[in-house]
Order: sequence, then structure tokens, then C-alpha cells
Amino acid sequence: MKADSNINQILFEKFDSLDKEEILVARKIVEKYAQKIKKITEIKQIKLEMRAHSKIKVNNFEIKGRIEYAQGAVISDQQDINPFVAIDLVMEKMFKEIQHKIDRK
Repeated sequence: MKADSNINQILFEKFDSLDKEEILVARKIVEKYAQKIKKITEIKQIKLEMRAHSKIKVNNFEIKGRIEYAQGAVISDQQDINPFVAIDLVMEKMFKEIQHKIDRK
């Protein structure tokens, strides 16, 4: 699923287990971080991939993220029983890594 924003591309892959409203929540989380990142660098693409793992009646969501930006790319992954918590943690980690790399230059 593609989401048009003020950045070039946000891609959500394998988010089939979420309904439309949940995907909107996921998109809002990603766009919140995209706006922060846009203040310090140009974003080329944000890609998130989700995998749901079932463990004893509980879904565990694995989120893998990648952000391509003007100076390079960063990746992160996280697992949680709540996909939105995992998305937020992945985006936060990638934002901080970009911020750190930009500040070093």
C-alpha cells in the first residue's frame, strides 16, 4: 500500500492483517516521524514491512523499517504484540539514527 504525503513515498508491505482504520493509524505514526525527519534532511522513501507471528493465542508483530534519505539509508526492526508500538519504536530508532548521522557532519 502506498501513501502519498509531502515526502516522495511511504510504502507499507504485508500489512494485510490490519484493517483500513488500523492502517490509517500506522500511516499517522509514520507521517509524524516523516515530518520530523524532513526538518533535517530530504526523505526519498520510507518502507515498512510487517510480519505477524502467532505464539500461543497471541500475535507478535515484527516490523522492519528502512528510510532512504539524501545522505544514505537507515534500517531498524522491532517486535511487539501491538503493531503500533512496534511501528513507533522502529520509526523513533531510525529518526534518532538519522539525526545522529546528520549532526556528526
